[in-house]
Amino acid sequence: MNDKDKSENKKNIVPPDEQEAVPPAEQSAIQPAEQTAEQSTEQEEGIIFPKKNEEKADAPARNSGMKFSFLKFLALILLIIGIYFGGFFTSSENLQGTMDQIEEWVHLSKEKIASYKEKLTETIESKIKREPPTNQGPTPLTEGSGTKINQSKRKIKYWQAPMDPTYIRNQPGKGPMGTDLIPIYEDESEVAGQIKIDPTVVQNIGVKTVKIKRRTLTHKIRTIGTLTYDERKVHHIHTKYGGWIEKLHIDFTGQEVNEDDLLLEIYSPELVSTQEELVLALKYKESLKDSAFGELTEAADSLLASTKRRLELFDVPEHQIEELIRNKKITKTMHIHSPVRGFVIEKKALHGMHVEPGISLYMIADLSNIWVMADIYEYELPWVKVGQYAEMNLSYFPGKKFKGKVTFIDPFLDPTTRTLKVRMEFANPKWNLKPDMYANVTIKSTIAKRGVAVPEEAVIHSGERDIVIVKGPSGTFESRKLTLGPQADGYYQVLKGLRAGEIVVTSSNFLIDSESKLREAIGKLQKPPPAPKMKRKKKPQPSKKLMLQMDNKRSGKVTSKR
Repeated sequence: MNDKDKSENKKNIVPPDEQEAVPPAEQSAIQPAEQTAEQSTEQEEGIIFPKKNEEKADAPARNSGMKFSFLKFLALILLIIGIYFGGFFTSSENLQGTMDQIEEWVHLSKEKIASYKEKLTETIESKIKREPPTNQGPTPLTEGSGTKINQSKRKIKYWQAPMDPTYIRNQPGKGPMGTDLIPIYEDESEVAGQIKIDPTVVQNIGVKTVKIKRRTLTHKIRTIGTLTYDERKVHHIHTKYGGWIEKLHIDFTGQEVNEDDLLLEIYSPELVSTQEELVLALKYKESLKDSAFGELTEAADSLLASTKRRLELFDVPEHQIEELIRNKKITKTMHIHSPVRGFVIEKKALHGMHVEPGISLYMIADLSNIWVMADIYEYELPWVKVGQYAEMNLSYFPGKKFKGKVTFIDPFLDPTTRTLKVRMEFANPKWNLKPDMYANVTIKSTIAKRGVAVPEEAVIHSGERDIVIVKGPSGTFESRKLTLGPQADGYYQVLKGLRAGEIVVTSSNFLIDSESKLREAIGKLQKPPPAPKMKRKKKPQPSKKLMLQMDNKRSGKVTSKR
């Protein structure tokens, strides 16, 4: 700074005594102005390094920008992957398999949800049962202090052997098998069909129980199937014109061909003349290109279009028509291409053979969809319907399962084998399945969705009725008649007689049933027969003549007898 500037600054400095008191509001307004002035001077002086607080303020903004760009990049990658897999699973080859897999996942998820629901219900019920009862006074079996009521107050009816209900005594002692006799009290009234067995005896005879649940019952039919090609995907190759085969490109049966592969070359005079007409039509149109008559130009265009259309109707390949229009050179032979991908299952075309319109030259089968023909017996017919799922496994592919559907049921029964033909369809995108292979087929039929089911071993078939032994909450056993439905997966569908949550006996149920019948018979024998009802004798009523005489005597009148 110059000396003049220093002197001027000294003049502008005011002594502290002479300075006026500045209010706080004005001081706060002056401070930001001073700060802005300092910043401007710093900018004028050209400060190279920014302040640290400015660096700290810019750092979070840069970090947030980097995070946002990374999230956008990640979302873009996920979107590309989703589009790729979505297109793969929804392609024509994999669409059916994807739909079947989704339906199977939905079915399995429903079953798992139902099983979790049942488990939750069971736990809630068990917790409710474990809760102690409220204090509502002494129960019939306990006194106020909780001690048992003295058994001596109850009157014993008789003593009975626990292993032999027919062994009855009036006094305690030993039974024929060495066990102590148990007392039977008069106040113990057993309901008809119900018995109560000692827990020790229940354990000794090996009683096993199962809780009844709702289940999805599926009936399975296992049979042998034969693979064959889909008749709807068989293509016959023939011509719409006459001619001679000049060259064969597919020359044996069983050869695999792709779509648009060249099968043969054929010479036809009819096609040669049509080509000549097309070339003449092209030249005629070119000669009228600069014509002033519009009608002649339209006629030339119409003639060209009709000639080209005739070649198209003869199924001449498009590339040969375009080559003819471009080069205006007539070719001797025309090409015949394969319309589909498949295998040649029949070949009648020979080199140099004369061909007439309508003669089949090749038969090509598309194996992207395969048929399976299976035989089922007539008694299994109620469990087979169109649209059901079927599983197939082959010895050629161990451990691999193929999934398909039933698409057709033969309306006629074979009188010799008493079977019906059932057709199933399976997707074959990789062409692993070949015609005339043998396969093990399983057809699944849903009998009941979440229906009450009882195990097979719990049912006692007596010929006229079906019985199960139901265990009561107080340890009693009751024989109950059931109305059963079809059998599947080791269970019977229960139409009437049981509810979900009840407990049935699956082992030693014959012993309990015989015990129940025996006790019922003994109870009937021990009951005294009812006293016969005495008929009251009717008093003889006096005749009308006698009553008339008595009335006359009372009145003092004497009637004369006639």
